[in-house]
Amino acid sequence: MSNIKQEMKKGLFWTALDKYSGQIIGIVISMVLARLLTPYDYGVVATASVLLGFLSIFTSIGIGPAIIQRKDLVQEDLNNIFTFSIILGLVIGGISFISSWVIADFYGNPLFVPVIQILSLGLFFGTINIIPAALMSKNKRFKEMATRSLIFQVLFGVIGIISAFLGAGVYALVCPQIFASLCTFLYNNYFYPVRISYRFNIEPIRRIFSFSSFVFLSEFTNYFARNLDKLIIGKVISADALGYYEKSYRLMQMPLNNVSSVIYPVLQPIMTSLQDDMKEMATKYAKIVAIIASVSFPIAVILYFTGQEIIIVMFGKAWLPAVPTFKILALSIPTMLICNPNGAIFLSCNASKQMFYVTIINTCLTVTGFTVAAILGGTIESIAWGWTGTGIFAAFNSYFQLYVLVMHQPLAPVLKSLIKPVINACLLIVVYMLYDMLMPSSWFMIAHLILKCILGLIIVLSFLKCTNQFDAIVFVKSKIK
Repeated sequence: MSNIKQEMKKGLFWTALDKYSGQIIGIVISMVLARLLTPYDYGVVATASVLLGFLSIFTSIGIGPAIIQRKDLVQEDLNNIFTFSIILGLVIGGISFISSWVIADFYGNPLFVPVIQILSLGLFFGTINIIPAALMSKNKRFKEMATRSLIFQVLFGVIGIISAFLGAGVYALVCPQIFASLCTFLYNNYFYPVRISYRFNIEPIRRIFSFSSFVFLSEFTNYFARNLDKLIIGKVISADALGYYEKSYRLMQMPLNNVSSVIYPVLQPIMTSLQDDMKEMATKYAKIVAIIASVSFPIAVILYFTGQEIIIVMFGKAWLPAVPTFKILALSIPTMLICNPNGAIFLSCNASKQMFYVTIINTCLTVTGFTVAAILGGTIESIAWGWTGTGIFAAFNSYFQLYVLVMHQPLAPVLKSLIKPVINACLLIVVYMLYDMLMPSSWFMIAHLILKCILGLIIVLSFLKCTNQFDAIVFVKSKIK
């Protein structure tokens, strides 16, 4: 047991180092590049990345998770799977390369041709890296993975900055990605080498596909809901608009991902012990929803009222058109955080079929929201409202089906758990509105940002203390221990 604990501690340390150091490095690089490149450059790359991201679903088909999960794979099996990945990478990369002219014609922008063709190389390198990368994770080489990520992020980030400074434009964003993909494969393959099998056998592929097929279907279903907004903006509005939207979306995702990584690991141990008692599971999960809401609602308000300061401090005044979109997207954080863990709860209830129905309905809601927003508004702000608005309906649908149809419990406890977080958010709104009325706008933006964040933190912590919401947090901490 001590060895397991030691491995977990080492893994957590290096994973955390990789995650948070990487975030800091990424923020610094992004701040510099945003001042050297234009929203148009980011918009072109964002559109191309979304399109190639769709093709990347077909290159992976869940192979990586399957390799990590299967214990019966020998070296020859891995070589056969690697050979298959090379063939798959060549086919999908070739399709991407050839389709560049069609995509450029569709968007009316010839720059898509070289950008997509360059990124097609990254698609190929990413495909052949699936097996070595999975073996690195399977064998818990956390230190090596963290070292690799940090070194490559700094190295190719600096290359991108130098390229942008020298006037490379959009190529300063795409070319470092390709070199990073190639070097990552070579690095991973050094530790866990795989070779081409000249006596190719399809049997190992069939064995892992029994597992990976479900991963593939899940990724395929969710892809359009996650990326349709960017495709619509790139086609209907402009590349510049997509650049503003993409920056806003990625910035909004940062606190979202950090909160998720802290809260969601505690769900599994809590829910696993309650599988045979749906009523108790519903009660405990309502407490967890209250915790998520108590964090997410204040974050949304703070980001909304500090949106202008954040954008200017991080990216410069040239990115001011992104501010309204960022503010609107920030309002979607509560529903996104509250909905994200539902998949694990559906599976804990042995309701994978119901989970699939929820995914389909929510995807249809999202697609409808984006389409209506594009037709009626035709701006990135209207698309952002479409994303935020459909998120509310998707959250209600998820929890209605989870509580009422799966757990056979009333939805009232969940709705009741949102009352205190909503009150806290309203209090914050009043405080920030008074702040904006009383404080001079001529201050340095970074001073405004720091003061607003400190003020928000004081209000949130005071409210949690006064309403005894720390009791719920203590409950979760006890489960972690």
